[in-house]
Order: sequence, then structure tokens, then C-alpha cells
Amino acid sequence: MGYLSCNAESAIATCDSYNFTNKSLSNNNNNNNKHFNITKFSYEDLEASTQGFSHSNFLGKGSHGSVYRAILDGGALIAAVKRTTPHHQLASNITSPADNEIETLSRVRSPRLVNLLGFGSDPIDGRKLIVVEYMPNGSLYDLLHNNNNHNNKNNNSIKPVSLAKRVRIAIQVAKAVHHLHSSNPPVIHRDIKSSNVLFDGKFKARLGDFGLALRGNVEDVKVQCTPPAGTLGYLDPSYLAPSDLSAKSDVFSFGILLLEIFSGRNAIDLNYSPPSVIDWAIPLIRSGDYSDIFDRNIDVSSNESAVRQLAVLAARCVKSTAEKRPTMAEVVERLISASKRITSPVWNSFGRVRRRVRVTPPPIVEYTETVKVTSVILKGESNGGDEMNVNVTRSKSIGCVEEIECCPLDKRTRGRMGLGMMKMSRSKSTGELREMQQRRNGGIVLEMMIKNPNVRELESSKLLVKFR
Repeated sequence: MGYLSCNAESAIATCDSYNFTNKSLSNNNNNNNKHFNITKFSYEDLEASTQGFSHSNFLGKGSHGSVYRAILDGGALIAAVKRTTPHHQLASNITSPADNEIETLSRVRSPRLVNLLGFGSDPIDGRKLIVVEYMPNGSLYDLLHNNNNHNNKNNNSIKPVSLAKRVRIAIQVAKAVHHLHSSNPPVIHRDIKSSNVLFDGKFKARLGDFGLALRGNVEDVKVQCTPPAGTLGYLDPSYLAPSDLSAKSDVFSFGILLLEIFSGRNAIDLNYSPPSVIDWAIPLIRSGDYSDIFDRNIDVSSNESAVRQLAVLAARCVKSTAEKRPTMAEVVERLISASKRITSPVWNSFGRVRRRVRVTPPPIVEYTETVKVTSVILKGESNGGDEMNVNVTRSKSIGCVEEIECCPLDKRTRGRMGLGMMKMSRSKSTGELREMQQRRNGGIVLEMMIKNPNVRELESSKLLVKFR
């Protein structure tokens, strides 16, 4: 087993079988000039580590070969070995996908990518063996589509992927693509799709399969001489010639991936009409039916603002004109913003309790104090309990949600707001909290006097906060 130490500039020379050299360019101040280790494995070691590339070690088949689980270094390292398809008739100026993947991954490294550990070659047919990090939790494609009704007969026992989790996965993939585009020179993946997104041991999404990736600026000779490539359904329709390639081509593919994540549909699915997810989703988004593009197995009714933002973002990513698409930096920012709206209780129903306070037993306290309140007021009535008087200064409440729905208090919904539903528009109202009542069972009733600019009288509202 050979052991090679590569830096970002010399990695291609060290790891490319067509151009072996130990020349180092450590004086270059390139942002990617970081040292990391690439191992050159012998074929015998890789064959033994996969038990002769046995069926029991088979993980799956990718775009450019089969992948096997490997145990290396006496069991200290578990990796994945991609046994690539041999290419015998490539032109001298064309790099094979296997060599291209080794070249690209030798120069970029990130916890958001499926990183290269080493490589080897078959002495008989010369095919490359690429050793990468092992991802034990499958692919995004498996997560989304193996749970579908027409793919899984026992789907009733499978819990659908929540909206929050789908957005979290989208953020992780978006950060991976942004890392590639931010490299110097940038890397354009060209094959972003759900089967190339894998989950590590902590179930974090990683972007893999760099067989079609291009590293370099758009004006570079290699980029200009490389013909368009990608996967049907994800491929940018404006990428018709080598000169059309840009980072926005990856943005388009990521937009298709977003629609796939949200809807649970394949990029191309003949079980639907129209079969293309973009032809199906974009008309719905344009008509304002944002929630209709989301998987019907998940409830998005309490996240209307986030759903609208996510749908519009996906539509922007797949615009036919590349210049009108957002950058991946903006995509990451928008996804994080939407994620915060999903996880924050003020954007959902108050029924989702993020912090619980245990009171054992709830004390009965009487005191007077002046505090400021900024909150969303709900109308409702609640039975009284033991009171504690609180004088509160005037405060403003800005309505920024359209609907808040709360469930009645019972044993099944303990810890939620025991109130009804109230529709709100953007309004500026002043309120005065007149009293607080603390119930013996741990609940607190807040009574708020509301002054609406459009109404002469004061309106009284009560808000019940229930602890468990």
C-alpha cells in the first residue's frame, strides 16, 4: 500500500495516473492550498477488503460503476470502494469520469461532501477503484421514494419525512453546493440529484459522485472543451453547449431537487401527468397554490408563510433564464430563513411546545409588578383560579401571521393553548395587560385590553398558558 501526501495544487499531479509527479506548489496562496492525505491502495488490499467484491458487500450501483463496503487497516477503517466501469475508447483529450472524480476530490474537501480517501486500479483492465468515506444511512432518493405508495406496500407503518427535516436536508445539500462554487477555482458538480445525496452516520446529508464535475473558471480551456452532461430531469435546459456552463446550471439542478424533496415525486415520473416535476409544480406555484406541491402525507397547513417562501425559492431556481436564478449563497440564506419559520412556535400553532416548565406543586403567589409585553393576542375565555395582579405598561402587538389555531385543553393536548382560532391581518394595536390568574393546576391566564385604531371600545382578550 502506498501512502501519498497531497496538497490542493499537487493533488492532481500525484493522484492522476497519467501524470505522476511530486512537484509541490506550496508557495501558492490559493484558498484551497490545504494539506490532506490521499492513500494509493494496492488492488490486492481493496479486493480483500471487499471480500472479492462480493454480493454481501455490495452497496449499490452508481452512474459510473458499482459500490462496495470495504474494511481496511485491520478493521480500523470502514470505507466505500467504487469499482468504476472501464473506458477503453476515450479520446486522448477526454478524461474518464473516474479520473475526473479523483482529480476533483483531491482538491476539495469538506464535511458536507463524500470525501476521497484514496484510489487504486485493476491490473487486468485498468479500471479505477475509488475509495471514499462510507455513508451508512443510504441516499436521499431511498428516503424520499422508497416510502411512496406505489413503491412500498407497507407504507402505513412508515412515518413520512417531516417538513422541518426536508428543509434541514435541503440546507445541508445547498451548503455543499455553495462550498463547491466558493472554491478557488470553483467546482461545478453538473450531476446534482437525490441519488447522489448520501447520509453519514449522524444522518447529515453529503453530496457525492463527482464523475461529471468540472473544476475551473468558465473561460478555462478544459471547461470550454467539455461537452454538456448531466441526468435527464435535472439537466439545465439552457446548457446546450460548453460555453453555456455556469454555476447557475447547478442552481437549476438544485431547484429540481428542491421540488423533489418537497413533493416526494421523482424528477421524471411516468405515473403522473405531466411526468416532469417542473411542468407539474410551476403552474401551481404561479397560481398561488403553494401547499399543493408538498407531499400530501405531511401537514403544512400551519406553516403557510414558510411553504410560500420555499415554493417561490424553488421556482426561482428553475427559471429558464440562468441570469435570473439566485446564487447558492442566496439559496442557503432563504432556506435557513424558512427553516426558522417552521421551527419557531410563533409561525406555527401555539400547540407546539418548545420549552416546558415543570411546576411541582404550582405555588400560589400574589404580587404586583410592572412589565412590558409584546405578543400575539388570542380571544377566548377560561375559568378563573387564584389571581396574581400584574400592572403592565402599554405595548404594541404586530400581527404577522394569518391564522393561529389552537386545540382545546384535555388529556391528549396537555401543554397546548386551550383556545380557539383567530384570523389576523397586519395591524398595529396597543394593549394593556390588566391581570394575571394562576390556576392551581399550573396554568396561567393573561387578560389583555386591546385598543384597535378602527374601534372605539377596548376589547378584552384572555390568553391561557398551560404548563406541564
